[in-house]
Amino acid sequence: MSWIMDISKHDINFKVYRQTAAPNVTGAFWNCVNNGSWEEETFLILDRFLDANHSYLDIGAWIGPTLIYGAHKAKHAYGIEPDQAAYHELVRNIELNPNILSKTTSINVALAASAEITRLYTKKSPGDSMSSIIPTISEDNYYDVRGLTIDELSEEYNIRDVNFIKMDIEAGEYYVISSMQRYLKNNRPTLYLSLHPNILLEENKHNPLSYDQVLNLTENLLENLNFYKYIYDIKGNYVDKNILLENKNGGAFVFTDEKW
Repeated sequence: MSWIMDISKHDINFKVYRQTAAPNVTGAFWNCVNNGSWEEETFLILDRFLDANHSYLDIGAWIGPTLIYGAHKAKHAYGIEPDQAAYHELVRNIELNPNILSKTTSINVALAASAEITRLYTKKSPGDSMSSIIPTISEDNYYDVRGLTIDELSEEYNIRDVNFIKMDIEAGEYYVISSMQRYLKNNRPTLYLSLHPNILLEENKHNPLSYDQVLNLTENLLENLNFYKYIYDIKGNYVDKNILLENKNGGAFVFTDEKW
């Protein structure tokens, strides 16, 4: 059973389904969006960087909080979500908002380093926002999804004029960013990137990663993004890349050529 819930965030109002049956119990989550206790800084960042003349690419759109919000502000919003349970709910939520239907595209694929069938691993249950192309503690729980590179994705879905990308893919960023380097360098969209070293450091009896290995992955990721002029934290403070290297708990950072 579910019913429709009104979401009010800053100057944007939209509707979503509030679920009442496990595993998709999202009513409490949407309450947090409404009252500002879920990633308020993320919405402020969208306010800062999105505009009606450029498109927005949301990689890891989940059930739609940032995609639907961003679609109200951007020229067009593209949401990438490989988790089938989350994608189903994402589509239902978008359809509740006819004013953004024509400028919102949801895509059920995994962004990957190559175009091939990709394993998507689940932690607890599908749709719980923690699915990842990285196995870590869930190596035995996966299903296959279609993978596309950023260039193939852009070509197939005619994604143009993107000036802002949000990426939150549960440690997949360490293995995807290098394949995006040419696209990012050529197009220079602001990149709002969530880093998850903590996920890579989780205990995994099949393929444990040491701190040094995670550090090497972070160094490689930052090397692929070194053409950006600035790195900021979620509050707009300038960040030196050494802060990212020393951070074991993860966090979100803005890579951009724009002065905040």
